[in-house]
Amino acid sequence: MPIKESVELTDGAIRLPAQVCRPPTPGAHPAVIVAPGGLEQGVIPAYDWIASRLADAGYVTLTITYRAKQGVHDPQDVRLGLDWLEGQPDIDRQRFGLFGHSRGGLTVLRTAAQDPRVRSVVSFAAPTDIPHYVRSVASYAPSRYQDVVQWMGGTPEELPERYAMLRGLSYADRIPQPVLLIQGTLDMLTPMEHTLWMECALREAGNQQVQVELIDRMGHFCELTGQGYQFDRVAGLAIQWFDQTLQ
Repeated sequence: MPIKESVELTDGAIRLPAQVCRPPTPGAHPAVIVAPGGLEQGVIPAYDWIASRLADAGYVTLTITYRAKQGVHDPQDVRLGLDWLEGQPDIDRQRFGLFGHSRGGLTVLRTAAQDPRVRSVVSFAAPTDIPHYVRSVASYAPSRYQDVVQWMGGTPEELPERYAMLRGLSYADRIPQPVLLIQGTLDMLTPMEHTLWMECALREAGNQQVQVELIDRMGHFCELTGQGYQFDRVAGLAIQWFDQTLQ
């Protein structure tokens, strides 16, 4: 069974709750940071499904939270996690991976573009073009539009620089690491096109270590009608990817 421990990531006055999940076997392990989704600051127990499975597979996992509801500083919080992992005696510092879902999926792409310590990325259901996303949902999902605009602090027209900072596609030419993009084809929160756009942008920028896994009829939270939650399937894809790119 994985060994779980609550820890705290610090940056001056910033104190961020996190949870480390360690394999029971001794030795120096590769490590994966799990970046959560949501419009708040991250709910650690909601991502135990991936953290525990990664630990069972031999990875030290660190599930983080964010300093703010709005996502501008999210990569900085991931880097705090990398700093913390570098100080642990059971970590192989040459083998750091990132796994992120939804907002976290965007966050891990942005972080990979900024931190060379990251060696491999799994981005699951990431909204890779936030400005386009907000404008597109305004007509058919007004409540979702209001939620995201409130999260961002304004509309794309009011805050163009902030929206540009959260446009994952614009980071593609700075991401040389291997990237696995996982997406459900019936995701009603992050449409499948966002993953396909990211794949295209990465390949056009010269990254040939890109793989896309589309899971037919799966929704945003791993739900698949009639077949239950696909946690094992998504985690299996991530573990296989990290085994290939970090080992």
